Amino acid sequence: MTLPIRAEDAEAAARLTSAVRSVAPELALEIADEIQAKVASYAGHPEGRRHQLIEGAVAAAIEHLMAVAEGRPFANARVDDLFRQMGHGEAWEEGDLDATQAAFRVATQDAWRHLRDLARTHGLSAHALGVLGDRMFAYLDHLVEQTRIGYDVARRRLEADRGRARRRLLDALLRGTDGEALRSLASAAQWRVPERLVVLGLEHREVTVTDEQSTVLRQQVREVLAAGGVLDRVLVRPDGSGLLLLAPAPEVDEVVEVLEPLLERTGHRVGLGWPVGPSELRDALRWVRKMLTLAGSGIVPDGPLLHCAEHRTQIWLHAEPLLRQGLVQDLLSPLLAETPNSREILSETLLAWLESRDSARPSRRGWGCTPRRSATAGSASTSSSARTSTTRSSSCR
Repeated sequence: MTLPIRAEDAEAAARLTSAVRSVAPELALEIADEIQAKVASYAGHPEGRRHQLIEGAVAAAIEHLMAVAEGRPFANARVDDLFRQMGHGEAWEEGDLDATQAAFRVATQDAWRHLRDLARTHGLSAHALGVLGDRMFAYLDHLVEQTRIGYDVARRRLEADRGRARRRLLDALLRGTDGEALRSLASAAQWRVPERLVVLGLEHREVTVTDEQSTVLRQQVREVLAAGGVLDRVLVRPDGSGLLLLAPAPEVDEVVEVLEPLLERTGHRVGLGWPVGPSELRDALRWVRKMLTLAGSGIVPDGPLLHCAEHRTQIWLHAEPLLRQGLVQDLLSPLLAETPNSREILSETLLAWLESRDSARPSRRGWGCTPRRSATAGSASTSSSARTSTTRSSSCR
């Protein structure tokens, strides 16, 4: 970058740059004082480390600008790196670039005021001052960009680190970790563990899911949670072909509301547990997974949002498939020994009795059950008909 100064201004420009360089230390100190006085986030002791960093950055920027003004090559890698580190520091301190932008405005105004005063003192023409000003502002824009680069890099790294810390915290909660170990993980994840939590299992609509589809699902969920302002409140990690989410009980309705449009659009489903304490999370996850399995098998009505609380009985009945099958064989062996036709009739009668708890009113035909059964019963075997009649007369009266 060179400064196109006209020949008649060359001598004045040389005097100006020499004058600026001679007062550069004082100028850097003054600008650093101004920044700390006017930007609250940068306030601090005038001899503290923060002031020294600001002063060093300003001095480096002035030196680089003077080299540009004189048309000399200048190795700016060190200066660029310094400003990238400033952006990096803002990110690690959980700040934003608002304070940095304000500091640049203060520095630019102060530097431009000094430059105008010195230009008049050394007889620099308005044209030359304008060219120098353009170069100064262009270079300051470059430094702002370096700060943003450092900030963005650090933010991505922080988010990745925080994401890993939050996944470790979620896994620890599911393992039943408590005490100081849990508090340490929660501190690293910057997530307060509430007294009551809700497990959400998000399952992909496809039975077989590729790695690419799993990645897309994770990105979609993160984007909608972030857009809804709830991403920081939820712990998320992959779970098979879907995702496992953990939310504080008081905020789960808001999380579900944010997710619903995505579920309706994509056909994915979410199993929603009921609020539990941290020590019950492993059980809650098992219930949610069972809920999703039952929905996928058609045992319970499917839909985008499946509440475990609405299907507790089914979850309980299907918690131990082998045990349930054994109980069925033992308790219903007389029914299973019937012919298919008779078994259907008796099953309906049993269901009616269970639903009414022996309180169904007799119909005008003398049955407390559906009238159509009598016609079907006639085609059954004699023993079956007798057993059916006995069952009806004893349980449907």
